Amino acid sequence: MAKIPEATIQEIMDRTNFLAVYQEKVRLTKKGNKWWGLCPFHTERTPSFSIDAERGLFYCFGCHKGGSLIDFLMETEKLSFFEAVSELAEKANVPLKLEQNIDSREESERFQLYEMYEKLARAFHWLLVKHESGREALQILEKRGLSDKEIQKFLLGYAPADKNWLYGFLKSKGYSEEFLGRTGLFSQKNRSFPLFADRIIFPISDPKGRIIAFGGRLIHGEGPKYINSPDTAIFKKQENLFAFDKALEAIKATGTAVICEGYMDAISFHAAGVKNAVAPLGTAFTSRQAQLVRRRAEKVILTFDADSAGKKATERAISIAAAAGLEVMVASFKDFKDASEILEKQGPDALKKSLEYCINAGVFLIQQAREMFDLTSMEGKARAVAFFYPYLDALDSEVKQNAFIEEVSRSFGINSSAIQTDYLRAKSKIPSARNLQKLDGRPILANTASGARTADLVFMAAVALKPESFKKLSALVQVEDLDDSRAHAIFAALEQIYRETPDSLSTARIVELIEDKSARRFIL
Repeated sequence: MAKIPEATIQEIMDRTNFLAVYQEKVRLTKKGNKWWGLCPFHTERTPSFSIDAERGLFYCFGCHKGGSLIDFLMETEKLSFFEAVSELAEKANVPLKLEQNIDSREESERFQLYEMYEKLARAFHWLLVKHESGREALQILEKRGLSDKEIQKFLLGYAPADKNWLYGFLKSKGYSEEFLGRTGLFSQKNRSFPLFADRIIFPISDPKGRIIAFGGRLIHGEGPKYINSPDTAIFKKQENLFAFDKALEAIKATGTAVICEGYMDAISFHAAGVKNAVAPLGTAFTSRQAQLVRRRAEKVILTFDADSAGKKATERAISIAAAAGLEVMVASFKDFKDASEILEKQGPDALKKSLEYCINAGVFLIQQAREMFDLTSMEGKARAVAFFYPYLDALDSEVKQNAFIEEVSRSFGINSSAIQTDYLRAKSKIPSARNLQKLDGRPILANTASGARTADLVFMAAVALKPESFKKLSALVQVEDLDDSRAHAIFAALEQIYRETPDSLSTARIVELIEDKSARRFIL
């Protein structure tokens, strides 16, 4: 293992502005002789994360994590000790003197992956803008209203249709077959078969701007329209956002992030001058992504597609963002499907102006309930009220909950006390006879309130208890097919463990990986 002399580490720390580094990750306010902010290690609404700026130490009075600035970087950015010290050395302009060369396979491979993805992204970009094979892909992007400036800014590229090209190209650069099998670029069944072929390439970067993965849009042939790199040693799709590195300064400056459905929508907003736009990475918006935003902003504007799938994604994202302590607004595209279509057909000014037509999350959910349920019947009203339970769970104060309940009461003509009673009954897991259904002879709750059982939750919990069944399940069911966010969390954990250790699946390890505490408790 490479060793950094203690004297070098001390010199780095002596030259480091501790507070400035912490403030890159956490919004801090000074109170007394300490600085305070929302903890990056757990979800909270009241700041309990404190910084001793003089000593560079941190401590959270909520989750009790603490340590040095190096510990902080290792935790927040998933860095090794060597990488964390290297980052601080670069910021402090201190030459990094090593007592021996790096011989750690893990550290060496991470550096190799960063280097390979950077070089490959530039090769794909050259093929898009300079080579004949990329002409059609370039025309598609130009038709969507993207200028050369945006294509260069996002380093968009083209992966050749020849399925032998990528493997041969990387082998010619000296990469081994074993290493290529761990890059996330090739099929696990056939190490030479590329995941990205005849596709427009969208490089995905970490918050530092290092390219860590790719998204790809199919141009011809069969297959999913969009695909993304699987998780690797340097990439976790649930913890990153597309364009976050490019949007970071604008998010900090405005206190707001624009959350888009896909890559093209985020790029379209940037092309229109909206520099704080980001997008999830081929999955639903996750709690980790919400926390990533919350450390830099107070508000999000959701701009998902106007179709039914986009509206459902908006419903889910509202509760996730609200639970992270974010104020949530929803943009309306009126007669257009998405941001990309507005840019293409109406131009940048129209797209920028679309953000002026925002409504708050509660109003959006009430509008959705009106469309989804028959509010002329008692049963329809009861189902509509149950639809709001996840949002009520996510709100961070009783004042907000009561205000929303009053709004629902006025909108639907339902007594607010009745809404409150039904909600508290569901939350405390006290089922009434009329709420019970049967699944395999066992009762389950009919609604999706926190603590309530749904068919999706029971189903995914059963898979977690018999994880060898996930291989067959994953070929038949996608995470988007599940309506319960807790089932989403179980699916994501199963997907991660299956990708990393397909021949050694453990329920205990799966439970460790599940983000949603309610889902974990249910399985246990």
